Amino acid sequence: MSIKPSTYIIVIKSNIFVYTELSKLVASLSSNILLSKQYLRSQAAYFNIITSKHFSDTLSPEWESITIQIKAKGPKFDKDGKLTANAIINTIDQMTSEECISLAMRVMSLYEKVRSEFENA
Repeated sequence: MSIKPSTYIIVIKSNIFVYTELSKLVASLSSNILLSKQYLRSQAAYFNIITSKHFSDTLSPEWESITIQIKAKGPKFDKDGKLTANAIINTIDQMTSEECISLAMRVMSLYEKVRSEFENA
């Protein structure tokens, strides 16, 4: 009697934490896309709370790209060297409305992919 090895396909999906937190972020962003700049600014903490390690290997690079973009300008300091805005707020403040809308759309698109991982699991 021979035993044939079974083949298993393991699909790693994003963490439920990402799904929950991203859904909260997207809920505010999608309420009025024209106010993306204000919503991104008010929800800036999510970009520090949600880390790429909570995403599936497939989606992790996309979140990393988003967070790199939203921190691109770095923190803002006054003339005395005192921090006046963290990297996220400083970057958002320097983004155009169009850039904010584009970034919000990227976040919403990523959320849909995360949601799909859970629905199709």
